[in-house]
Amino acid sequence: GNVSPMFDSPQIGKAVAIVFAFFLGYGATMAEPALNAPGKTVEDTTVGVFKKSLLMQAVAIGVGLGIGTGVAQMMFPALNLTILLIPCYLVLVFLTFISSEEFVNFAWDSAGVTTGPITVPLVLAMGLGIGANIPGVIHGFGILALASVGPILTVITVGLIVDRRRKKEKVAEANEPS
Repeated sequence: GNVSPMFDSPQIGKAVAIVFAFFLGYGATMAEPALNAPGKTVEDTTVGVFKKSLLMQAVAIGVGLGIGTGVAQMMFPALNLTILLIPCYLVLVFLTFISSEEFVNFAWDSAGVTTGPITVPLVLAMGLGIGANIPGVIHGFGILALASVGPILTVITVGLIVDRRRKKEKVAEANEPS
């Protein structure tokens, strides 16, 4: 038989797939056991300023955004993987220079969570499944690359925000009358 499309517009179906990819990446990352150890280390190193839960959320959002972007790259041929990755890494190099060392280390290490035992099988299966249903796309090449750059961006950005907040609190404490 013939099955009619679920959505009237193919763009709605693509948007649903991208949103699904985001939540799949987010959920898989939150379930990843490899994220607990660095979370505790971050909290200890920053003396509680950068909480374990904040790191986990930042990494999960970064992975979700990366996977969503990877799926969008598969669906829209104009989104070339090189065009997506090179600017991200250029921004990361800049952010690395302006950020403090403790946050840089955690940010770059957080990309390793995307190679965990939960995230990889889910992402690869989704990429292959979506690729098999898009004419001209036979694989999900690039999804994991984008999923790896996403958490680095989010963690280093959150680190900059946390560092800025910490400096403002120190200035406020110094200016308080004794």
